[in-house]
Amino acid sequence: MDFYESISAYYDLIFPVDPQTTAFLSSRVRPHSLILDIACGTGGYSIALAEQGHRVTGVDLDRAMIDAARGKLLERELEVEFRVLDMLAMTASLSAGFDLAFCIGNSLVHLESEEQIRQLLGDCRFLLRPGGTLIVQIINYDRILAEGLTSLPTLHDEAAGLEFLRSYDLDPKGGVVIFSTELRIGTGAKRRVIHNRIPLRILTRDRLLELAGAAGFQDFELFGSFGAQPLSLQSLPLILCARSG
Repeated sequence: MDFYESISAYYDLIFPVDPQTTAFLSSRVRPHSLILDIACGTGGYSIALAEQGHRVTGVDLDRAMIDAARGKLLERELEVEFRVLDMLAMTASLSAGFDLAFCIGNSLVHLESEEQIRQLLGDCRFLLRPGGTLIVQIINYDRILAEGLTSLPTLHDEAAGLEFLRSYDLDPKGGVVIFSTELRIGTGAKRRVIHNRIPLRILTRDRLLELAGAAGFQDFELFGSFGAQPLSLQSLPLILCARSG
């Protein structure tokens, strides 16, 4: 079973919509903007932005995620469309002219190679209007490498009896980390455990900036949280904001 398909039923408990993240995203666009949510998952941020009056297209490769996102739209009149779509095939299916494209949740580094990352950034540049904004959020791999980190903080939802454990096996020479997760749900005889392992591409700050620059982006801003704290080596997230040239 696919990594995200296996956790789709619990996705909103593991990764609830963060109002601070929504505020950060919405602060980067004008009212009634056209927004592209890449690797949208179950659509939480797409819907939050549509509730603010934006027109949103959310795309994700995983059908179970998109089915869950569409289910949230029942009996709601919002300008949001969810599509099952590979992020590397967007230019064949979507029209250009977006004001904002964002890819958060460390989704970019799920791509298999740096060449695919290069393509995705170039496709984002194509899909954005001139002067449009790109927002990417990944793990701060400079910190992972500098400190040799082998785990990330465990995510909890005590009310749901849920724990999401995350660990890294570093392979710098191979350019990847092996991301292992253990999702624990429930207690006692009803306890369920779901294990997953997936390779993630190591993408440092400098390399991300190089690739984004080569794709035609400029006016880079880097943050260490969606609270807009400046990026430092101690930051766990790395957030890039850039403008299409």
